[in-house]
Amino acid sequence: MTFKPLSLEDQAMFRAAEKSAPQVIADTIFTNLFIWRSYYQASWAEAHGCLCLLAGPEGEEPFGLPPVGAGDQLAALDFTLEALKGRARKPVFKRVPEALVEKIEAAGRPYEWAPDRDNDDYVYRAEQLRTLSGRRMHQKKNHYNYFVAHNQFEVLPLTPDLTPELLAVQESWLATKEAQNIPSNQLSHEVESVHELVRRREELNQLGLAIRIGGRIAGFTMGEIMSPDTVLVHLEKADYEIRGLFVALSSHFCRTLSPEIVYVNREQDLGLPGLRHSKESLKPDHMRRKYIVTPQ
Repeated sequence: MTFKPLSLEDQAMFRAAEKSAPQVIADTIFTNLFIWRSYYQASWAEAHGCLCLLAGPEGEEPFGLPPVGAGDQLAALDFTLEALKGRARKPVFKRVPEALVEKIEAAGRPYEWAPDRDNDDYVYRAEQLRTLSGRRMHQKKNHYNYFVAHNQFEVLPLTPDLTPELLAVQESWLATKEAQNIPSNQLSHEVESVHELVRRREELNQLGLAIRIGGRIAGFTMGEIMSPDTVLVHLEKADYEIRGLFVALSSHFCRTLSPEIVYVNREQDLGLPGLRHSKESLKPDHMRRKYIVTPQ
């Protein structure tokens, strides 16, 4: 069985599969697989009406990802397992959504599963992030009001001419993270993913906006429609020193969305305490639970 490395030319096939069975988790959206391909080394094969996925991060055992598409997902899982047996000492699937685990359980398949809290996706109400109304959002509303009162700002659509300025924001973000002693290897892949997303924004069907303050871009955000009622936010990069800027980015981004978009998926926290606090402080509506699945 041949699994081939992911490339931009595979996008049309993945988008068709995503449309046939709208995605509920961020990990297997084509954009994430593509911009993180240097880290995860994702490869894929078509089987049983699905796109089957393998990942092999440097220095880690290869693992399977949940299949994409409306075909026989259980058969696709078994197909991927056979490929894993020749690559990993202990085959395992990661980032498996709750709905697929329920299918496995109902079918009595010989798999075991355990929660993967660090990779659960945070899902918010778009209206809540847009208006910042209600007691739950009182603190965020205060931050936003402070931002508006203390800054002359301009909200801009993302256009190709802004690319150098957006990457300058990324460089500023990188300097902040390097000062926090985050491993350089992790940061290098993060930087690469952002560069891919910014430079290929139109090719990857990205939405987004930037906020300019005092003649410079102070922050920007990017995302895409992942299902008929949900938008997926891939990134927010901004000046940490400007109070309320991140809240403003999120709020104004949600104001650009169509009324059909009810939810905002802001991906996982990876178990990082600061990121978890930030995502929890925005008061998620619910979590998209994921599991680690292993054959018995």
